[in-house]
Amino acid sequence: MTWRSLLFPKPRRWILRIAVLGAVFPVLGWFGGSFWVLDLFNHFQFQYLYLFGFCLLLLLLMRAWREAVTVAVLLLLPVVRIAPACVAPSAVVTTHKPLRVASFNVLVSNDRHEDALRWVREDQPDCIYFSETTTRWAKELEALREEYPYSIEEKTGFAFYSKQPITKHRIVRCGAREFPLLIAHLATPQGEVAVFGIHPLPPISRFWADALKETMEIMGREVEQERGRVIVVGDFNITRWSKMGRPLERAQLRDASRGRSPGATWMRHNAFLGIPIDRILYRGEGMSCRSFQIGPDLGSDHRPVVAELVW
Repeated sequence: MTWRSLLFPKPRRWILRIAVLGAVFPVLGWFGGSFWVLDLFNHFQFQYLYLFGFCLLLLLLMRAWREAVTVAVLLLLPVVRIAPACVAPSAVVTTHKPLRVASFNVLVSNDRHEDALRWVREDQPDCIYFSETTTRWAKELEALREEYPYSIEEKTGFAFYSKQPITKHRIVRCGAREFPLLIAHLATPQGEVAVFGIHPLPPISRFWADALKETMEIMGREVEQERGRVIVVGDFNITRWSKMGRPLERAQLRDASRGRSPGATWMRHNAFLGIPIDRILYRGEGMSCRSFQIGPDLGSDHRPVVAELVW
């Protein structure tokens, strides 16, 4: 190898180097995700898929077969992580009307209140959990009370609106920051169901990551203690690939987006940053998800999510 080939390699070698360098991040996330900084790399599986897929396409067009084989192997890293979310579980056959559950992080600086209210009235979820609400948002959401006569709210935190009666509820304060974990029991025509609503801090520092991890552990224990059917909604600030979500896996919660719409819900317009952190999970005898949709742009950096659950 000459100095020219080392400093100015052929395009196919540049492509291979980019792919190999990009592979460092999913590997670090997969094997080192117990450390909060490395766990951040777990959230961008779709971005890794796009990167390796694009590199592979270029190499195939250049007929660089040897390099293409290497990149094809690297492509398996995100494929293995994403593939399980693309296979929908068996659906329950029932004549009961599904329960439409929604979640929307409104964003504190968002002033498109009317757009959000219009979307709720058009989509008609049976219950919806709003996170990151402010005093202004709480006041604007009061316009829903005619359609949603049952509600629970903290004017600077969250609001939960339901068409179904709320038989009981409690708010669990999680960690030193006392993040509110809402647990509301709804009386539906299909029977009672416990709806959990949560919005922890994003894991962008060691302190915030520890708080998020503690919140997930508390929520996992609370879910395990519920004997009946459970639905968990909110802006989790972690994707399904994060190791911080293990308490939810131990609680046997299933993701409503599985096999339906696993795309980004935060920064959806940005191909480099968009990740699916707004989630709806469920657990219970005979429960399944009939549909899952990511809603429209309503002025927030998050998109609303809606799931139809049956049992």
